[in-house]
Amino acid sequence: MTAGRPVPAWVLASSALLVLIGLGDAAYLTLTHFTTTVQLACSAGGTIDCEKVTTSPESYIVGIPVAVLGLAYFVVAAVLCAPPAWRSRAPLVRYARLAWAIGGVCTVVYLIYAELFEIDAICLWCTLVHVVTITFFVVVVMGEALLEGSSSGVPAG
Repeated sequence: MTAGRPVPAWVLASSALLVLIGLGDAAYLTLTHFTTTVQLACSAGGTIDCEKVTTSPESYIVGIPVAVLGLAYFVVAAVLCAPPAWRSRAPLVRYARLAWAIGGVCTVVYLIYAELFEIDAICLWCTLVHVVTITFFVVVVMGEALLEGSSSGVPAG
């Protein structure tokens, strides 16, 4: 059995922290979507209007609430960024993690467009997910670049 790849501690820690923040935020948004006992802690009315965003037609993709899709996104990200997955030399794991991060950013671009140009309101909780997803993408790309460099004989940073 071959040993796993050495992964910089900051890659493991950063991806884990981002996934935890994303899971927490997406779980909160999912909870507020399906219950009336927990209300969104956000202003209503004006440019910042979480309720307008989270109840808009754009808050569904193929009939599934975006909050649920976000929760699923971060659950899969947690699996793809677990330490054994980061250490894996299997190309499938590496490409899946990168593809997942790219898919997340593409979805975020659509959701930001929808907020700005279709819904005409911004949700701060959604914005947190957007920032986390974009930062997660950067960490995954940097982590993979460092690991690719270390496997080609170039020292990892």
